Amino acid sequence: MTSHRPPVARAALRLLIPATLFAVLGILVVAPFGMLVFASLATKLPFSGEAGVAFTLANYQALWTPVMGAALVNTIIVSLGGAALAMIFGCGMAWLVARTDIPCKPLVHVAGVMPLFVSLLVAALSWSLLGAGRTGYINVVLEGVGLPFRVNMQSLTGIAIVHGLYYAPYPFIFLFGALNLVHPDMEEAAAVHGGDVRRILGHVTFPLVKPALLGSLILVVVLMAEEFPVPQILGAPVGIETLSIRVFKLIGRVPSLPNQAAAVSIVLTAMVCVLVFTQHRVLRGRDYRTVTGKGAQSRPVHLGRLRWCATGFVALYAFVAIVLPLFALAQGALRSNLYVPNMAALFDLSQFSAGRLVEAFESRTVRDGLANSLLAGVSAAVLGSVFFFILACVVHRTSLPGRKHLEYVVMAPVAVPALVMGMGILWTWLAIPLPVYGTIWILILAFLTRFMPQGYRAVSSSVAQIHDDLGHAALIAGATPARMAWEIILPLARGGVAASFFLMVVLGMRELTASLFLYNTDTRLLSIVIYENYENGDWGSVASISLIYTAALVLLTLVGQRWMRARP
Repeated sequence: MTSHRPPVARAALRLLIPATLFAVLGILVVAPFGMLVFASLATKLPFSGEAGVAFTLANYQALWTPVMGAALVNTIIVSLGGAALAMIFGCGMAWLVARTDIPCKPLVHVAGVMPLFVSLLVAALSWSLLGAGRTGYINVVLEGVGLPFRVNMQSLTGIAIVHGLYYAPYPFIFLFGALNLVHPDMEEAAAVHGGDVRRILGHVTFPLVKPALLGSLILVVVLMAEEFPVPQILGAPVGIETLSIRVFKLIGRVPSLPNQAAAVSIVLTAMVCVLVFTQHRVLRGRDYRTVTGKGAQSRPVHLGRLRWCATGFVALYAFVAIVLPLFALAQGALRSNLYVPNMAALFDLSQFSAGRLVEAFESRTVRDGLANSLLAGVSAAVLGSVFFFILACVVHRTSLPGRKHLEYVVMAPVAVPALVMGMGILWTWLAIPLPVYGTIWILILAFLTRFMPQGYRAVSSSVAQIHDDLGHAALIAGATPARMAWEIILPLARGGVAASFFLMVVLGMRELTASLFLYNTDTRLLSIVIYENYENGDWGSVASISLIYTAALVLLTLVGQRWMRARP
């Protein structure tokens, strides 16, 4: 259908839409990163009002110290070790759900996804209660049953284990979708030629999903390298530093060294770029397409007697990742005396009291923190869902100039550590003459930037699956592009938009790192309240508030899943 607009107006509109989107992304993503680059090369802070700003490489040269070298080595150890565990758990459960006859598949799927919605701050605090020293609950039980070994979670191994447990949902989600698209004929051909399950997995199934495999591996390595709460809570008390802790100390010390912290972030970003480049090199020139026009019904692999071993593997993962931390939080929240002398005392009901839990419920600080977390998370989710849907429609449903480059900018925040991204956002909004700093809006904008890659991907994948013919038919029938997007694309992509909304809410609710330098007493989030109580050594309050925090996250997750599964 021919548009009635003059050619000049049509050309201007084609440029205006992507220009507007690039401008928004420039403020949200490019400007904070530019501030970090500037700070890493400058002698003064951006927009600090100090005179005599000069450019220098001294901030990078100052990084080459034994302390920084140890932090780098520790970061590599916990990232690679945690990534190996996460891939084993996540890929294993994804294969069991997508390709086998394991019983209770819906429950296995829930077990694979649920740890994603557990705050890493709460997870680290829980495992500190479970496995820190002789008074850790697991060690009390081990001593009670007479076993000679002990668990030490305050170590590099402990940090890697917690990382592996709570980042496993990422490879699970990536691999589950990819494994569902593998054509069964290839696996059956391998079986006909004598291949057993192990050889088919190693030579056929997983090589065909190598893009998703490498993508999820790089993502979890990057997220673990920049992650702050787990190393801070499990490592800092025993002198273990990672790069994220080093950045925090550079900013928090007196006098602070934020320029050096920015330099660390640029080094981390460069490492991420190397990983992404390596991924492209590995995958370049290979064809991984297995979905064709020929229909195929996937036939599950029969596990036989191994079905119950596989079920036990999933149950053990769910028990360690979900049940044990909840048990630790309940013990910490309900015990009148946190000291546990022996195993019998763990189950002595006379030691339990709801006093701390009631106190946490009645605390104005906790209520305000929960309200601020909900407000920031929901607001970021609303703005994000609308913005990501518009972006996805422009990228996948138009031929506007620059549309492909929009995706590169959207995915950029995953390469920047959250701690220093928060600094970049702070400097950006100090420079922009709008009253954002010191309000809840700066946290909303920080969450929008921080979780942009995850939120956009959830919407983009749904929009990309809608065939072009549906949109073309609406345009031919006289609909405008905006009406076509509203009445055709949005209803069909509703699941992806809803997934993006609830993912943004939950991730915003559980976020700590990006908000550490952006809050004040009026905009304190619940995660900040928990961290402040931890810093003050009030473990009873920490456990009580964490239990409320976890319950709120689980409730949001269940509501989100039910809504997304509802039929239109």
